Amino acid sequence: MSQSTKNNLFLEEVYLSGFKTIQDVKVEFQRGLNIIIGKNASGKTNFLTFLNSVLLLDYQELNNFESELIFQNEEKISLKTKSKFEIDKPFNATSLKQKIEFDLIIAGKNLGGNDLTTIQLELDEKNVAFSSTFLGHGIPSEYFVVDKPLSFGISSKNASSELLNLIANRYTPYFIKNLSLDFLEEFVKTKYTDKEKIRLGLNNKFNELIELNIALSMYTPIQEVKFSENFNVYYEEVKEIITVSNIFLEFKIGGTWLPFANLSDGTKRLFYIISEVLDNSLRENEILANNDFLYLKEDISRIILIEEPELGIHPHQFHKLMEFLKIESEKKQIIITTHSPQALDSIDKNELNRILIASISNQSEGTKLRHLNDDEIKKANLYMKEDFLSDYWLYSDLEK
Repeated sequence: MSQSTKNNLFLEEVYLSGFKTIQDVKVEFQRGLNIIIGKNASGKTNFLTFLNSVLLLDYQELNNFESELIFQNEEKISLKTKSKFEIDKPFNATSLKQKIEFDLIIAGKNLGGNDLTTIQLELDEKNVAFSSTFLGHGIPSEYFVVDKPLSFGISSKNASSELLNLIANRYTPYFIKNLSLDFLEEFVKTKYTDKEKIRLGLNNKFNELIELNIALSMYTPIQEVKFSENFNVYYEEVKEIITVSNIFLEFKIGGTWLPFANLSDGTKRLFYIISEVLDNSLRENEILANNDFLYLKEDISRIILIEEPELGIHPHQFHKLMEFLKIESEKKQIIITTHSPQALDSIDKNELNRILIASISNQSEGTKLRHLNDDEIKKANLYMKEDFLSDYWLYSDLEK
């Protein structure tokens, strides 16, 4: 499913309440890059985790919560959610069930919506398409194709359960989710019983990692990535099943091809972030939105949440990574948390509203998120005239 007009949708404002330290948090965001700073235990991780669940329209891990997402493009779009508990049978604690109430308001008109399916259909009908990606600490534990080989089977009667599970799983990395769609698409185009055509088709797909290779060579020690030629294709004639096994990436560093396991932790992290942020699917047309519909790439807005991208990365490499994120933020909205003052050096003097400060005075009041006040903006401008914005964070009371 697709739309013909460009989508400049972005997340303008968020209200979240009811998850760990996140109680009555209201914050505005800017198009492009947003940077959240704050001391340890100020609630930055809680905020991103909560926001990610709400963006995914996945409320399974939330209880007794409220949220509101306000998007902006040609018109204002508000999606409010609120949980309440209902008792099917009086005096029976096991019958206590959570019900989610929705309000979808577009251009001032309340479209209602009693359930998630209705909300998803309304969003699709109104051409509201967004995709969120959350990059936590480290790298994924289940990193198929990258850190462990991918194998799957497919028949003329049934799609691959392995690929479908990867696509449906909210924890599957964005890069791998789209690769799985690529592979399914290739099987639709090819006769299931012709393994040579399948091998040729996959090889052609494997040679299309052009944008990813350009970005990796510019911003990381990785010179190039490629799919190993040692993948196998089998056909079981009796069961009419094609099995593809041992699909994995190789990485060229210093002129030598290496498996992912042989890379340094910092290089692994760089690959993870860049491959997730780039729109690097091998598919030329459609990607998944958070409402589980397919859209043309140019018609979908991406919101990317990154937790402490500097972890394990050399300062010089982190500077290059921030360059990459700033460039990519021209096409998508990126919200990061960080403890690295160096991250602020990617902000221009007219972009100080992109900085947010997280703080928590006590657990009962919860996390607070705010923008710089007038005095802080004046101080920031003084530092930027003489030195770097990172010095303001290092040598002032910015996180007081």
